[in-house]
Amino acid sequence: MPGSTARSRAASKAPEPVKGPYWQQRGWQAAAAFLALAVVGAVLAAFSGGAGAPARGESVDLGSSQPLVRAAGAGGGAGPVRRDGCRTDDTATKLPGAPPRDVSWRQLAGDSVPTSASAGPTLAGGPVWWCFARTPMGAVMAAHVIPTQMSGGAWRSVVEEQVVPGRSRDFLVSLRSAADGRRAGDGPRSSYAGYAVNDYSPTEARVRLLLRAGGGTSLYSTEVVLRWHDGDWKAVAQPDGSLFSDLAPTANGGSFELWRL
Repeated sequence: MPGSTARSRAASKAPEPVKGPYWQQRGWQAAAAFLALAVVGAVLAAFSGGAGAPARGESVDLGSSQPLVRAAGAGGGAGPVRRDGCRTDDTATKLPGAPPRDVSWRQLAGDSVPTSASAGPTLAGGPVWWCFARTPMGAVMAAHVIPTQMSGGAWRSVVEEQVVPGRSRDFLVSLRSAADGRRAGDGPRSSYAGYAVNDYSPTEARVRLLLRAGGGTSLYSTEVVLRWHDGDWKAVAQPDGSLFSDLAPTANGGSFELWRL
């Protein structure tokens, strides 16, 4: 659907303007309590880090049990069409009606994230998991993987490689740097329960994530913005330095596509 925008059934509500210090905002506090798997620069949930940058040219195939898709991709966007070694099938441009059949859940930064041989990520270089299909489902996978990678010790490499440059990214780095060496109190960990593609074009996507708090039944949702930049999906930092919108309590997952866990 080049040049067009598709909208899913789930329409997202625009986040309220940022008010007060970030550590007093409900979004940051909720992130520390319920979104430990996507700490994306939240100062309340910090980890030590900085080491372990990816070795360029030494990427490995994530699909040890899922071979790389070798179909020619459509590429494009700012910068090179694709980085060396990255090949994806970019023909599935319709909004996803269900998760891909080839989904495999893998451990990343202490949490479980979905990966797919058809949608990505299909390559890993050091701490960075990359090479997503330029499709709605590729954007969905990037919305899960990139924020989760920020929880790890090599978050600086993730920011450099997978967050779109700009003032908001600089603010993210500043907050995340200040967080090093601090830890929030232990809270229930969350898990990914589902997703909805709110908006999609070949250059930008808005993905709503459905989260289940701890081992309970409480559901929350948050939005991640992706942009096609330098030949792959990259996360877009918000003005408050976060990679996700404020968490919103969600009564049920009816407007989301649910992961088959």
